[in-house]
Amino acid sequence: MRYDSVIGLIVVSVTIVYSAFFSSYYVTANAAANPIVYHLSSDEPWRATVAISDATTLLKLGHNVTLLLSVEGVQLGVTNPHHYLGLDTLTGNVTNFIADGGKVIICEVCLRIAGYNNTDIIDGAIVGQPEIISNLLSNATVIDY
Repeated sequence: MRYDSVIGLIVVSVTIVYSAFFSSYYVTANAAANPIVYHLSSDEPWRATVAISDATTLLKLGHNVTLLLSVEGVQLGVTNPHHYLGLDTLTGNVTNFIADGGKVIICEVCLRIAGYNNTDIIDGAIVGQPEIISNLLSNATVIDY
């Protein structure tokens, strides 16, 4: 009986080590191969907080992550969002995301409709012209908020 218990313990230990090693390897290998795009079309604080938090977490795990801001979400990518929205903390989170190595692309048409132009975007963000967005979305996994 003791022999069976020891063998069972060894099998469980080897399985745990194997799973941990290969799970980590899988995450690292997939991080470079499969870009992830968080598409945020809202400036609603709860939704925006979750999207930015998730994008930042995956970025810190080594994934290639881009935040795509469209519709009302463009408010999070400009230096002076409409003051009555109270988005200062969220725009700060987007700025930190860029500082951590994340990419932010802002829908050009949405930017104009919201009353902004290219000079209004935060440092490090990119205005998403059709070619840029087409290249971004051609091989990416898109998560929509």
